[in-house]
Amino acid sequence: MGSRRKPYWHTIGTPKTLVLYRTSDRWRFAVYFEAPGGIADGYLDHPAPTCEPELAQAALHLRAEELTHRKLEVSWQPTDRPDWWTGVVTKAGPLADADR
Repeated sequence: MGSRRKPYWHTIGTPKTLVLYRTSDRWRFAVYFEAPGGIADGYLDHPAPTCEPELAQAALHLRAEELTHRKLEVSWQPTDRPDWWTGVVTKAGPLADADR
């Protein structure tokens, strides 16, 4: 009998904070996780960096849900840095089954 590995989304923890910022050529992001901790970061292919922040926030919200395989409720706030936003995960749904 072989052991079955857990899918990665069962090991990365619960997302707690999303950080979104605009650069001249794209939107960049970081997703911070609670225990066991960690960070996922990268960039958004869409939307364009000239779009409204709400479109990029929605794109990152969807990306975080796809990454974690759970529904998330996120409250967005501007930061003291121009073109930066922080999203606090106020509610994270249950983990998806391993068979999905």
